[in-house]
Amino acid sequence: MKKRIFKWSLFPTACFLLFGSLGVTACDSSGFKSATVRLDKSEIQMEVGEREKLTASVSKGYDSQLVWFSSNDSVAYVDNGYVFGVGEGEARITAGYGGGYAYCKVTVSDGGSGPSDTPKINLSTYSQTIKVDGSFTLTVTSVNPSDTTVSFSAGDTNIVNLAQAGEKSVTVTGKAEGSTAVTVTGSNGITKVCQVTVSNGSAPSTDYDIAVDTNLGYAGTLKIGSPKNQRTFMEGLLADFNTFTGSNLSWTIMDFEEDNGTSGYQDASGMPAVFPYASDQTMTLYQFGALANVPNSDVEWIMDNMGNDVRKAASLNKVVGYPFAADNGLVMFYSKSALAGAPEGVLDTLPGLLDYAFSQGYEVDYSLNSGFYMAPALMSYNGGEPLYVVEPDGNSYTATSNFNSDVGLKAAKDLRDAINHKAIRNANSAPKLSDYVFATITDCSKVENFKKALGDDYAVAPLPYIDANKTARLGSFLGYKFYGVNLQLSKEDMTKACDVAKFLCSEYAQFKRFTQYNVRPTLLQSKMHDEFIVAASNEPHIKAITEQSKNGGVVPMKAVSSSLWSEAMVAYTSIKAIPAGADDAAYIAVLKALDKSLTKGS
Repeated sequence: MKKRIFKWSLFPTACFLLFGSLGVTACDSSGFKSATVRLDKSEIQMEVGEREKLTASVSKGYDSQLVWFSSNDSVAYVDNGYVFGVGEGEARITAGYGGGYAYCKVTVSDGGSGPSDTPKINLSTYSQTIKVDGSFTLTVTSVNPSDTTVSFSAGDTNIVNLAQAGEKSVTVTGKAEGSTAVTVTGSNGITKVCQVTVSNGSAPSTDYDIAVDTNLGYAGTLKIGSPKNQRTFMEGLLADFNTFTGSNLSWTIMDFEEDNGTSGYQDASGMPAVFPYASDQTMTLYQFGALANVPNSDVEWIMDNMGNDVRKAASLNKVVGYPFAADNGLVMFYSKSALAGAPEGVLDTLPGLLDYAFSQGYEVDYSLNSGFYMAPALMSYNGGEPLYVVEPDGNSYTATSNFNSDVGLKAAKDLRDAINHKAIRNANSAPKLSDYVFATITDCSKVENFKKALGDDYAVAPLPYIDANKTARLGSFLGYKFYGVNLQLSKEDMTKACDVAKFLCSEYAQFKRFTQYNVRPTLLQSKMHDEFIVAASNEPHIKAITEQSKNGGVVPMKAVSSSLWSEAMVAYTSIKAIPAGADDAAYIAVLKALDKSLTKGS
């Protein structure tokens, strides 16, 4: 049985939201008003085994219920406002009501460290999920001083039963579905808490769609790839997979970066069974022999839940990836205070933006000397369609390049003026007024850096139009992230790996990833809970990408060759060197060379 339960009320029809392939963001004055949610703490520092209470206050919008969510249950678990420290690391606790959200950052440290004379109690586990009638033994693994006595108590004896199993251990048995705390109190003055969740065994304890069956019952071991800075997050999701599907898989988590995970591998045989990758790595992984085709039933699931555009981005002849985020689109981050007194519409066009910045002694950071920025800018006049496409051809590929065209020529001429403008710079750093930068065009994955750097000054806008006539917006790739399944697996492991990858792209996993990393989901609006839709659509960088997509300012990024980035950088140098007022022939020569270099040897 697949798990999908909706408990929350639907929005009034006055508001309709869509994010590109996800849907239209629009709420007018006649629509609903989101609630305002506030927490009594914005940050908590705690030790493993400690418990803290968060209190939420709500200014009502439309009727809903208060919901709590942790971005990483393996670090901090939240239950009705009580936060439990489970393991070392950082997590974000979300409180949501009626379209409004508030967040609290939680940092959990290991309470077992410190001077040898520090009073302490360490437990065998600080979070445990069991079924009704199931049990586990909770043990005090170390104490200081050694003659410390301990006692155990259950917060709700209707949910669990405790039976003494030794001087410093207790057997915890599940009685009814729910969650409660088992508190360990020591005579040394230290108290530690183990959060226990009891499931009835028939379904996951979540309202979000997990995409896979709840009775898979897998066993064995799988290697899972994860970026280094997301290992703890991945551990939490994989633990959830076992809990929700009745599985007992063991996991080996391997460092695997999304942008270049194949470095360090000679071939696909040593790679993880499931691994993340960015859309511009599709061709590299294909040539590496690492990408298995997604089963037809899962392709149908992707189509039903994410739409045709997402399926196309995941395709290389056949669908080869499970999409989980759309986080690499370019937007413009800027400082609000730097625009005080600026003329209306100063952010609308690139020439106007640069001229105003120069007149005020500011700079605009736009790294056109990088191929990742230069390539989509050259595509700006093509209505969102790529001028460069690759298709697999055996173990190689064929490429079609059409930069030497009317749209390529127009873009190159306008970009020449921008590249040589006195207000442009290529540092690609967070904007700080002390650096005389008030706007930066860069990708959405840096959103948290800008929020931290700018604070109350933080703002985001769509990319400007490339010329004063507003012919077209500057181009931005819409970069997707996928999970791939290793082609080298056995048939049995392939089945398990596909279900794991599908779960990692489910609504449940995408919402957890959004709350942790603030990335755009790939799901259709109709497949998302109301609160998820509002939370995502209210993020300024997601609003900006949505606005760009209406004007052909987003180029869906399918498989590309890495030569696109390097050759676009060569074109940047050549275009920059063209004298002002040069005739078309100078630009055409550069664009012909770009086309030739991109199709050579393909």
